[in-house]
Amino acid sequence: MRSANSYAQYRNERGFTLLEVLVAFALLSTAAVLLLGLLSNGLRDVGMAERRGEATLHARSLLDNAGRMERLRPGSRSGAMDSGRYRWTLSVTRVPDPIPAPIIEEDPNPNAVPNDGVMDTSEPVIYRLDLRVSWGAATPAETVELSTLRALYPLPEDL
Repeated sequence: MRSANSYAQYRNERGFTLLEVLVAFALLSTAAVLLLGLLSNGLRDVGMAERRGEATLHARSLLDNAGRMERLRPGSRSGAMDSGRYRWTLSVTRVPDPIPAPIIEEDPNPNAVPNDGVMDTSEPVIYRLDLRVSWGAATPAETVELSTLRALYPLPEDL
């Protein structure tokens, strides 16, 4: 048995109660859950940024080669890259010349034949290229869209 003196000695010692220890564990676990949530969101965002960067590189490569390997034609084409991980659609449309033809008030040659829609081979043809690269479920967050203009001189088969 303990003496009354040893009991008083234990009463005077300060320590944590069970309730204080439980509250400390609860606060610690809440902080750990919040920290793990932040880390997982950060990893997800890094993964999305990596896929968006890859898609942008593929898109730039496609746009850089458009009109070089084969002749640009108005219409739409599509395909896949990186073993089907990325899907792309390229739309090509002809854009009217932004510089209007000069207005000649007085025809210098009244016997000249009107142009009637014949393409001038000395002027380039302007095409608008709209490229869409998507991956995953192709949600707006999983899509990259780029547009550019390309000016090419027409070939005889384009006339």
